Amino acid sequence: MRTGLICPECAEAAGGIGTFFVETIREDGLYTGKCPNGHDLLIATQTLRHEMLFEIALNAIADGYYREAVSSFAASIERFFEFAIAVLSSTRAVAPEVFCAAWKKVSSQSERQLGAYVFLYVVSFGAVPQLLSNKMVELRNEVIHKSVLPEKRDAITFGAAAYEFIQIGVQKLRGSCLADVNNILGQHVAKIAEKMGSRYPRTFQVTPTALNVIQDISVGYKPFDQLLRDRNIRV
Repeated sequence: MRTGLICPECAEAAGGIGTFFVETIREDGLYTGKCPNGHDLLIATQTLRHEMLFEIALNAIADGYYREAVSSFAASIERFFEFAIAVLSSTRAVAPEVFCAAWKKVSSQSERQLGAYVFLYVVSFGAVPQLLSNKMVELRNEVIHKSVLPEKRDAITFGAAAYEFIQIGVQKLRGSCLADVNNILGQHVAKIAEKMGSRYPRTFQVTPTALNVIQDISVGYKPFDQLLRDRNIRV
């Protein structure tokens, strides 16, 4: 999987207009080395895990790997659970170290994460969150646990359901607790920045992905079929 980066020196030389080049996605979100024009790089991306996993899933569909697409969409949902739980914990002033200790108790089991998300959502908003339909859960389980090989239409259908679920969740979080969304995003970026040490020059970038919590989607978001067209994926 590749991601787009902009060299700050190249962008400055072009009058502030950056041109993306691609690099292999790194686990730590930190990119070093040289750009295609030979400039030294120290770039951190603030892309959250669920955003990157969703992008990986879209690329898997484009490349014809439909099982990998479904599993990555499913992983994106789970990592959104983690992000949402962190945000809703932040609204209650839960210290980051306490949250991390609690997360370790549920991090190894997706059902525990789902339960934590559902009940924290209920006590926060007084309503049950919209979740995947039973049909989509069954598809996910068949692919992940029974080694079923999905067809392209299955991957697209599951991706559309995952996209709708996450975007509705992001709308709710941004609309109700935007300061805490930004707080958790800031903690994420700070962890990456720690790995940079005292090295300079350095830059932080937002990679172009289908999901982005910093985007204002209060009045709506791009339809999933448009995402597919943008990536030349035929339904």
